[in-house]
Amino acid sequence: MDELHGDRDSLAAQLRSLRLRRGLTLSALARHTSYSRSSWERYLNGKALPPRAAITEFAAAVGVPATALLIQREQEQDGRRPGSRGPLPHEESAAPGRHVPSEAPQHEGPAEAAPPSGPSRTRTALVSAVSACTALVAGILIGGWIFGGNEAEGQNREKARNEPQCREFECRDKDSQRTGCHIGAWTAAATWSGRTYIELRYSPGCRSAWARITDAHVDDTARVEGPRGARNERSVTYENDTYSPMVEAPYPASARACGVIKGKETCTSAGGPSPMPPALTDEREPARKPAPAGSG
Repeated sequence: MDELHGDRDSLAAQLRSLRLRRGLTLSALARHTSYSRSSWERYLNGKALPPRAAITEFAAAVGVPATALLIQREQEQDGRRPGSRGPLPHEESAAPGRHVPSEAPQHEGPAEAAPPSGPSRTRTALVSAVSACTALVAGILIGGWIFGGNEAEGQNREKARNEPQCREFECRDKDSQRTGCHIGAWTAAATWSGRTYIELRYSPGCRSAWARITDAHVDDTARVEGPRGARNERSVTYENDTYSPMVEAPYPASARACGVIKGKETCTSAGGPSPMPPALTDEREPARKPAPAGSG
């Protein structure tokens, strides 16, 4: 695969490796960032260099710091690769032992001695050493994140668990994954519409709720309804599952979830006070409960 896409140490190869470790599809990347599925296909296959903003959002989606990836992006934008020891682009340096040709034009007036070649070689060596050190640090950091990604992800989950990014009304219209509200969430109510599973997901840490539908079809809609007429919905655009943005819910019974499946609306009851078994706590792993017998 790397031979098809180019240099295995390229930025595109690093992005592909991180995406595969995270288990994200191109469609999932499009949902978690502000860039389309076709854009990520070009970036990950090396057809286009991703913008800095795309790198930052990608790093957040896969749970790693963005610094080393941004360093590697700048190197590739300048026409370099990590580990290169050559001078910076457009910088010329005299080869050891090279002298100014005697035919070089001279200014009128007193002759001026040519600058010594020693400082020039020192400057070139210094630039090359700095470039090599930067590439080495970037390679070590990226390698550590690729092979030690679980530790970085664990730290991110712990931070999200201890410091939710929103609470109650602050969570309205926001995404449960991007705010960390999906960590520790549980299913408070559920029902079926044919083979589609409809859930009311509840976050006690964020005191908010959202709807999730699984084994649905494109254009089917997940909708959550909260107190005082608050509601949010999202339709399936790729694959076969989706979840809505959040609404505030001070307690589970203050919200319910609905699914509009093939034009037919089906809603759960109000949320219960305790998790329904099995309690899934990660929106990256859609519920895969077996459909009830005779559900079609």
